[in-house]
Amino acid sequence: MNTIRSCFATIVAFLVIAIGWWATDAVVCCNSSSVATVGGDVVASCQNKNRTFHTIEAIGGVTCDDDRTAVPVRKCCPLGQSYNPKERFCRPGRADGDEHLQRMVQLLRDEFRAVADAVMVGYDYEQPLCDAADVLVDVLTVEVSRLMDTYSSVLELPPGYCFDLTPSDELVARTCQPRDQICGQENYTCVHKCCKGDRMIVDDPNGPQCKQSMKPFKMYAYDHYRFEGPSSNSHGVSLSDNTVLPYYVEFNCSHGDKVNFEFVLTVNGSLYLFDEDLYVPDTEYCVEYSPVAKGNVVFICDVNAVFKIPRVRDSSIPLFHRASYVASAVCLALTLLVYNILPSLRNIRNYYVKCYIGHQFVSYVCVIAQISMENEKGRMCVIFGYISLFVFLSTLCWSNVICFDIYWMIRYNISINRNTSTSVRTIMYYFYSWGLPSIFVCSGFFFEYSQKKFLHELVPNFEAYGCFYYNMSGLGSVVFIMLPVFVILTVNLVLFRVTSNHSSRIKSELNELNRTDSNTENVLLHKEKFVMSFKLFLIMGIPYFFTLLSIILQIEGAIRYILYAASSLQGVFICIILVAKPQIINDLRKKIGCSMDHRESTQVNTTSGSS
Repeated sequence: MNTIRSCFATIVAFLVIAIGWWATDAVVCCNSSSVATVGGDVVASCQNKNRTFHTIEAIGGVTCDDDRTAVPVRKCCPLGQSYNPKERFCRPGRADGDEHLQRMVQLLRDEFRAVADAVMVGYDYEQPLCDAADVLVDVLTVEVSRLMDTYSSVLELPPGYCFDLTPSDELVARTCQPRDQICGQENYTCVHKCCKGDRMIVDDPNGPQCKQSMKPFKMYAYDHYRFEGPSSNSHGVSLSDNTVLPYYVEFNCSHGDKVNFEFVLTVNGSLYLFDEDLYVPDTEYCVEYSPVAKGNVVFICDVNAVFKIPRVRDSSIPLFHRASYVASAVCLALTLLVYNILPSLRNIRNYYVKCYIGHQFVSYVCVIAQISMENEKGRMCVIFGYISLFVFLSTLCWSNVICFDIYWMIRYNISINRNTSTSVRTIMYYFYSWGLPSIFVCSGFFFEYSQKKFLHELVPNFEAYGCFYYNMSGLGSVVFIMLPVFVILTVNLVLFRVTSNHSSRIKSELNELNRTDSNTENVLLHKEKFVMSFKLFLIMGIPYFFTLLSIILQIEGAIRYILYAASSLQGVFICIILVAKPQIINDLRKKIGCSMDHRESTQVNTTSGSS
C-alpha cells in the first residue's frame, strides 16, 4: 500500500499545481455530449493539439481560441455522476455536470496552496483499463488528503489514474496495481470477472456477450472451514471483512461450462462448489452478473481432469433424465388412453388408478417444463414451483387413496355396486388428495411473507433452486418434500401389510365358498386390484424411499444415479404393469379389429349404394 501512496502522491501534487485555478474562472469550450452524434453514438469531438477529449475548459481568463495545450484529467465517472466506493460503481450526482467538476477542482485547489500555470484542461470520462496482471484499486479520501499534504510538486502527470468525488463530495482516485502485490494482502480478495470493467453478461443468439451494465458488480468473500467430526462432508462458511476487487483476464478454455451449483468466493480467491465439494482456482473460472439469472453466474473451465465429473453430471446425466421423463410422460398418456377406450377398464375399480396416473402425468410434464426454466427467476418461478409441488403431493395422496380403498374394500367386503357409498368415498378422496397439498402450498406462501425469522427459514425457496420442488435443500425440503413423502410411503406400507393379512385370511375361506357366490366374486376382484396396487407401490414407493435415504445419508456415485433413473422411469414401468397384460392386449386387438371391420363395412356399403 505504501507503493500506491508514494506513486499517487506525485500524481496528485502535479495535478493540483497544473489545474489550481478558481473554478469560477473556467470556461467550457466544448462538450462532446452535445456537439455531434453519429448513428446514435456520442462522438468525442473536442479537439486540442491533435488530441481528443470529452470536455475542454479554458482557465484563468483565457479564451477558447487560445492555442494552448490542455492538461489531461481522467474523471472516473461520466459527467454528472460520482463514484461510490462502497458499491465501486458510478451513480448520478447531486449536482449538474459543470457544478460537479467545479467542486472537484475546488477541493484540489484547497488542498494545495500553489497556483497552477495551466490555462486549459481536457477531461476524459473513463476508468483505467487494467492489464491482465493488474487490478483496479481505490485510493480513498483520508489517504488522498494525506498524500496532498505530503507532496507539493511534480513535473509530469502520468497516465493510468482517474479522479472523482464520492457522494459526500470527498476526493477519490482509482488506479491499476499489480495483482500479486494487492490480492491476498491487507484484507483484499480478488475475483476473476468474465467481462471488462463495468460490463455484464447477456444471452445472445451467438452465445453469451458482454454489454454495459446498469448495476454494480457485488460479491462477498467467505472463510470456508470444515467441521471436525465423523463426516468429511461437514463444512461451513462465515462472511469475511475482505474487500473484493474484480479483475479481468481473458477466459481461454477448450471447454467452458456455466454451472448451476451453489458456490461462494473464498478469501484466497478460489470458488468453493457446495454440491461437488470442490475448490476451483482463479485460473479455472470467471464470474459475472447476469440480468437473466438476476445474480452472479460462474463459468468453469473443465480442461482439468478434476472437472470432468461435474461436467458429465451437468450434461450427460440430465440428458438421460430428460429422455426418461419424456418417455415416462408418453407411456402414462398411452396408459390413460387405453384405460379410457376399453369398456372393461372403465369402472370404479380403475377410476382411482386413472386419477393417480393422470396426476403422475401432469407431474412429469412439470418436470419437463422445469428443464427449460433453469435460469428463470421472479414471481413466475415461485408460482411454477408451488404448482409442481401441489401436483407432486397430489400424486402421492392418490397413491395413498388407492392403498386405503383396497384395504377398505377387502376389510369390509363392500360390493362395488353400492353407488351411494362409492360416491361419498370418491368425494372424500378428492378432498384429501387436493386438500392436503393445498395446505402445504398455502403454508409455503404464509412462511414466505411471514416476518418471523424461524418461519422464513422454512420457506421452499424455489427461486434459488431452479423453480422446482425436487431441487430444494435445507429445512424447506425437509418440511415440504421429505416429511410428506416419508409419512405417506410409511402409511402405504402399513396399509399394504394390513391388507395382505386380511387377504390371506379370506383366501382360506374362499375354498369353503361357492365360486358363483357374489361375495366371493367381489373378494376375487378386490384381491386382483390389491395385487395391481402392490405393484404400483413397488414401482413408485421403493425408488422414492431409497432416493430419500440417499439424500439423507449423502449417498453419492452410481447408486444414487440408479435410484434417480428408477424414479424418472416410473411412467414406463407403470405402463408395462397396467397395459402389457394378455387380457388387455386381446381387448385392444378386438377393439382395433372391430373398428377396422366397421370401417371396411362402411366403405363396402357406400360402394354398393353408389353403384
